[in-house]
Amino acid sequence: MSRPGSMRWKVPSALLSAALALTLTGPVPAWAEPPAVTAAADAAQLAGRTETYRETRPVAPGVELSTVELYGPDAADGQEGWLQTYQLSVDLTSGVRIDRIFPGKVAQRRPLTEMAKEAGAVAAVNADYFDINGSGAPWGVAVQDGEVLQSPLPNSKATQTKKTAVMFSEDQLGAIGEIVFEGTVNLPGGKTVPLNALNKAELLKDQVGMFTPVWGTYCRCRPVSNVSQTIEVVVRDGVVTEKVTVPREGAIPEGTFVLVGREAGATALSSLRVGDPVSVDYRVRAPGDMKVRAAMSGRQLLVENGQPLQLSAENNTPEPRTAVGFNADGTKMWVVAVDGRQPEYSRGIGLNELAQMMVDLGAHTALNLDGGGSTTFVAREPGEQDAELVNRPSDAAGVRPVPTGLGIFYPGGSGRVTGFRVSTETERKRFPGPDAGASWRTERVFPGLTRRLKADAYDETYGPAVMPRKAGPLWEVADGQIGRVDDEGVFRAVAPGRTTVTARLGDATGNIEMTVLGELARLETGPRRLNLPQKGAKGTFDVNGVDAAGYAAPIDPADVTLSYDTSALTVTPDATGSFTVTARASSGEHVVTMTAGGVRTALVVGIGTAQEVVDSFDDTSNWRVWTMRASGTVSSTPSGRAANGLRLDYDFTQSTETRGIGIWPIVNRFPVAGKPTAFKLWVKSEGYNQRTRLEVFDKNGILHTIEPAFITEPGWQQITYKVPSGIAYPITLRRVYFNEIRPHMRYTGTLILDELTAVVAN
Repeated sequence: MSRPGSMRWKVPSALLSAALALTLTGPVPAWAEPPAVTAAADAAQLAGRTETYRETRPVAPGVELSTVELYGPDAADGQEGWLQTYQLSVDLTSGVRIDRIFPGKVAQRRPLTEMAKEAGAVAAVNADYFDINGSGAPWGVAVQDGEVLQSPLPNSKATQTKKTAVMFSEDQLGAIGEIVFEGTVNLPGGKTVPLNALNKAELLKDQVGMFTPVWGTYCRCRPVSNVSQTIEVVVRDGVVTEKVTVPREGAIPEGTFVLVGREAGATALSSLRVGDPVSVDYRVRAPGDMKVRAAMSGRQLLVENGQPLQLSAENNTPEPRTAVGFNADGTKMWVVAVDGRQPEYSRGIGLNELAQMMVDLGAHTALNLDGGGSTTFVAREPGEQDAELVNRPSDAAGVRPVPTGLGIFYPGGSGRVTGFRVSTETERKRFPGPDAGASWRTERVFPGLTRRLKADAYDETYGPAVMPRKAGPLWEVADGQIGRVDDEGVFRAVAPGRTTVTARLGDATGNIEMTVLGELARLETGPRRLNLPQKGAKGTFDVNGVDAAGYAAPIDPADVTLSYDTSALTVTPDATGSFTVTARASSGEHVVTMTAGGVRTALVVGIGTAQEVVDSFDDTSNWRVWTMRASGTVSSTPSGRAANGLRLDYDFTQSTETRGIGIWPIVNRFPVAGKPTAFKLWVKSEGYNQRTRLEVFDKNGILHTIEPAFITEPGWQQITYKVPSGIAYPITLRRVYFNEIRPHMRYTGTLILDELTAVVAN
């Protein structure tokens, strides 16, 4: 699709590797040649990667979002793959307002999609790293609408640099640097005690922290866990009302604050008595005495003085990432999100390559924000009121609840129609097939087939506009020999070529460029087989077409005729342009036949699953130990769940960074028969709240990391690792492992594993 003020193109197929065959294969007809293009000013051109798609659209005046798809080798490990990036450029002088968004309490998390909608942000990304296994509170600074809600680093989370804050002045200039917290507790008799922290999930040795009502209800004992000497002092209306030796949980009433001390900090507060007057003074200092209106933290500085920084190897694994950067005078901001941990869609990126991307965009300084499963990007479409999810988060739960985000706001407009954003009714971003592939764009269509279009009206701010009563846009097509469009916006392709479809109402217009491919030669479904575990289970598939030259496009459900056993299945089109299949039978294999444009294909739907044993662990000779910043051993134990099991003894006291223990196959890759949809593993845990992961290689050698959850309870439990849909079979097992990601948790322990099974379709 194209939109007002947007650019999009496909690079010539000669520039792409063979892996791009799903995008363009065969000779390129003259009408399909992409126009010669010059890289936009904000285009990030990573060395070795080919840009296969770019779309730029407005979000608000001075705010543009580019969705950029790249293919090529990773800068760190050299492995080729897809990279899906979202690059937001913001002119901070255009009338935008930047602020921090959060759920209303520091020790609370919510999906960014909900927080942005409630705050009215036109775009937002996740921001700070946070206490993921405890309070959920951000580790860094929090200034919102000029109010200091949390004190900043340094603490044990300050790594590599103290310049971990992204901040905005009262006149909306941006900067990255160090914010310093200065605080004092005023005691009776003129005595004072340093106030080291405000609403923090961590206190260092001998420190004193303060909690206010905005902290929430989470236990104030979190910052002093495993500390023998602690104290909590409750101060209401400037007077001590309670004093206890162990900090507690629960809401803090308005007009009240709580002081928590440890070691020397506890001693300094121990002389206080109920009725004593106590007050506090605190402030934050920013570089150049900036009056900070909003601030939040990241972790690693990526770019300094226009130069990309080189970070350690552990920071250069391909992961989902979020970053923010500014030009030299702080008047322009770039916010970038990169999807990852989805090899068939986007592998992810290391910090060195991310730093180069920020420099290529124009950043003079840039900071890495929280990434991984937290990476979330929302933005408003032209003509829409609310910001919606743009990227594809890698967290197993979907959009991971986070404690804070960087929000971009723009005043509401007049609501009068000034233009249209024209798009297809269904915009499928990816073909969910078994192989890594490029995007499938719905502005392509085959002769004789259709694509339903829509026109969303927007005002001068790109916000929603109100159409005149009973009025709708008039639809026009530039070249009637290529295609036609009816009054309802349904485009019907006639002959190969390109043409522009325009929606018009008075002076307000919007358009989309439609490409009619060659005659439909074959149909394909994604996936090619669908496995449903039991009666009532649901799955989805797409129907896509390919012409004789190898050009491909999705087929609209309206053009597809289905044939199947209605007693075994129900098949219905959904809002995404795909089909949803529901199992009505309990077992068996059933065929869905589909026809479009005189071409036919079929999809096999298998109902029912069985579990096949991969390894019973009665004998541990197939496995060896794997460790990361830890030591450990693997051995056989008679204390398995049924008989013998595999015992992992480990020592996680040797580091405060992420530590790991797991098992590798002796043969390096453990072959797994069939097409498993999941793995199940019995684990006996001591309840240390460890993260568990399982890794498999697909037939193309692409590594997939499956992360179901954290193991929070002691005793035996069966963990399910769901294999990504559409993975290329056969697969081989690489390893199973367990991580401790909390720096303060240092301990030794034991895990027992038993009966690793594969869930396969009957």
